[in-house]
Amino acid sequence: MLALFRTNESLAVFPLILYIVLLRMPTLLGWAEPPTSEQGPQGWVYQWLFGGLNFSPQASAWIATALVCLQAIVVNRLTDKYRMMEERTWMPGLSYGLVASFIPDFLFFSPALLVCSFIPVGLWQIFSVYRRPLVFSSIFDTAILFTAVVLLYPPGLWFLLMAFIGFFALRPFSAREQAVYGVGILTVFIIVQSALFWYDQLGSFWRIQVAYTFAWPHLVWPDALRQRLAVIALGLVILIAVLGFRSYYYKRITQVRKYIDLLYWFLLAGTLSALFRPGETLDGFLLCMPSVGVFYSYLFEAFRRNPFAELFHLCLFTATWVIQLSERLF
Repeated sequence: MLALFRTNESLAVFPLILYIVLLRMPTLLGWAEPPTSEQGPQGWVYQWLFGGLNFSPQASAWIATALVCLQAIVVNRLTDKYRMMEERTWMPGLSYGLVASFIPDFLFFSPALLVCSFIPVGLWQIFSVYRRPLVFSSIFDTAILFTAVVLLYPPGLWFLLMAFIGFFALRPFSAREQAVYGVGILTVFIIVQSALFWYDQLGSFWRIQVAYTFAWPHLVWPDALRQRLAVIALGLVILIAVLGFRSYYYKRITQVRKYIDLLYWFLLAGTLSALFRPGETLDGFLLCMPSVGVFYSYLFEAFRRNPFAELFHLCLFTATWVIQLSERLF
């Protein structure tokens, strides 16, 4: 199956969409329900936009699938634009679609899934500053993007910090440029605060944002078999992505190595935002998946002439179905 995506043909986007739909088919057909009725952290803006909507589980699953398809295309375009792979292929899109569909918490529409759309776009802006003399607009746009993430999903505050660090990782980050980053953040908050003050919603805004921004981890081993399988599988997927660093850096130019370093920073941001937040759902780890997806595309590329790559992919694909159907199978 992987050979089908080792191409740069535009028409490969249709097999990619079909692949993501197949990964999520048990849930799309209504054979698997959401693992918990608990909703993850929601920012004030998310509640304002979507708080009055009550999607059925099946409708939520289809909306989530459409979002992941779009995100996979953007992730693939990101790696193509900045020549992060040896060859231009659809492997990054496939890898992202795979890891973003891996556990039941990822299969339904959520604030974490929505803001996951901002991460590859933000990375695009940050990558663009490498060895460019005038980058004020990119820095300002990055600040706006990740401030929007915070308003939709308060634990995403970590990404504002990691984006700031990321500029230092790519190039000298002058005091003027740091000021532009701060102005971008303030611009969004000033506009939002002005509108909320007019409608007397400031108190509600800050109560929601502060309540959902941070909480100490409360790790509990789940009772349900499906959730136990999801925790184990998710841990293994992230661990493999972290430990495969030797194949990521092998024969890469300095520019790409700096991009990979930034992906590790964003993987850390996603992990922190998932751990240090209220609630016990696993959907927060979706924010790690853009980085993990690119890392897995490197792994598939490194083993392209080895049957192990197809076997590894088949195991991951099968695991997604088994976890979704575990309540029916066991």
